[in-house]
Amino acid sequence: MLSCCAAPDVTAEMLSPEEDLLATVEEINRKGMVHSLGDNTFDMGEILKTDPALRPLTEAELDALVEAELSKLDLEEPEWPEWPDDDGTEPFPNQQRIPPVPAVPEDAPVVKAVLVGPTYQNSKHSMPMLGRLSVLLGSVGALEDILVALQHAKVSTPELKILTEAKTSKGWPVAPEAPTRKNILKSMQWLVQDAKPGDNLLFFFAGHGGQSRDRDGDEEDGQDEHMCPVIQGQHPKFAAALEGSLEQEEVDDLLGRGITDDEIFEKMLKDLPEGVRLTTVFDACHSGTMADLAHSYGVQLEEDEMARAKRQEPPPPGFNFDKRPLTHKELKGKTCAASVLCLAGCKDRETQQTWCDQSGPGMRGAFFLTNMLAKAIAGMRTPNPSYADVLREITRDFYRGNRLNMSIPSFSTSSAVDLDAKPFSLVGPL
Repeated sequence: MLSCCAAPDVTAEMLSPEEDLLATVEEINRKGMVHSLGDNTFDMGEILKTDPALRPLTEAELDALVEAELSKLDLEEPEWPEWPDDDGTEPFPNQQRIPPVPAVPEDAPVVKAVLVGPTYQNSKHSMPMLGRLSVLLGSVGALEDILVALQHAKVSTPELKILTEAKTSKGWPVAPEAPTRKNILKSMQWLVQDAKPGDNLLFFFAGHGGQSRDRDGDEEDGQDEHMCPVIQGQHPKFAAALEGSLEQEEVDDLLGRGITDDEIFEKMLKDLPEGVRLTTVFDACHSGTMADLAHSYGVQLEEDEMARAKRQEPPPPGFNFDKRPLTHKELKGKTCAASVLCLAGCKDRETQQTWCDQSGPGMRGAFFLTNMLAKAIAGMRTPNPSYADVLREITRDFYRGNRLNMSIPSFSTSSAVDLDAKPFSLVGPL
């Protein structure tokens, strides 16, 4: 089950109170039980209550009716062929479990981390006319996967912040904070404050991403990318925020104004000193240049492969991405002294996809990039993989999982590097 996490720039589409009221009334009439036929109006809800002949069947009555009809057909159970335990085909990437988590050594290197995974459960109905933020329950699985990836990477996280409004049966390792605009910006500031050479930092976001018009001319495509915080539709000041009677900063926080790539660079990357390592993961739509870095890398894809992907066809026989060359493109990025790696689930113009694993109980939701990243770090196919190997494996899984027709993952860095030269790590220089 797929769920696109594209999100509009909600503040750019705000309606006046009068237009909002009219649109709301139209939506209620469209979805309600009131119907018109000529000059007559019928309330089907009232008719169904008062006329037993039109009363809908209960679930038990419907089941009994179906059983009675099936009994008349005298059907026999067909002889189903036995499915082999191993037919020689590789399971889809989302059906492969992440290996058990090893014990993290006591002397493991330290990574200071901020993990953001909004589900938007309380945002979906708050501003229906301003652009909808669909619920992303897969954010819970994404947070669980990145925590597992950190353990497979053999790092400790004594300084950790988690921003989500979701609960999990296992419980989070720290008390979570609400993923509001204000809290996300504060957490970004907390992550980099007092950073010094030798420090290792991680910022992770799995949620909605969007685009809005570039206002300072630093984007090649004329669009800024942004992360979407939650909309605080239940806040007592929400109505005042809609009216514009509050300070702009509070309005932006309550209405969930997107945090742009310009703000991300300003808050986290601009003043990081040389010798600091920062890894960012943006598992969201339009995330390719979310960190505004100058160098972008992707796996070289052949025209035939992309044509197959667009037709939703499986990879050709002998398909292999091992040692496939990478493409390197210099972007209109910004200068950063620190060693920065950004992992993105798709290009700026593309939308990202979440998925539900239907192979196991509970239909666990997750995000494709994060889940494949955790499996690559765990060395499921390539022991001790390089940075390039991880990118190849993620791209390969996107292809096998029918994702390349929608989104192509990429890495970007603050300076040109040889991604094949070193094993993948969340610590130390690239």
